[in-house]
Amino acid sequence: SDIMETVQPKFNRLTVFDPRLPHGVRQVSGTQDPRKARLVLHGWFTEPTPFFVGALSEEAATPILNDMMNNAIEELSIMPPAMGILTVRIHVTAEGVVESL
Repeated sequence: SDIMETVQPKFNRLTVFDPRLPHGVRQVSGTQDPRKARLVLHGWFTEPTPFFVGALSEEAATPILNDMMNNAIEELSIMPPAMGILTVRIHVTAEGVVESL
């Protein structure tokens, strides 16, 4: 398998790749009519970092989040092996109760 591959433009195709690998993009031409044009989404996926918003400070939320993560790790341990990033959104009330996950 080659490290480089040409991906042909095709209707309803989403192409996602690791931008750390050398890559190139050719200009695509076509209609200038926005009703018949292509939609291009361009952006970067980055490794997320935790952030806190709301009534609880990071210090107050940390023990609650650690407990939740320990439970999540326990649940994940019974699943088949996987690799990647796990993103979780947790709503914790001002009283320190996990309202939603």
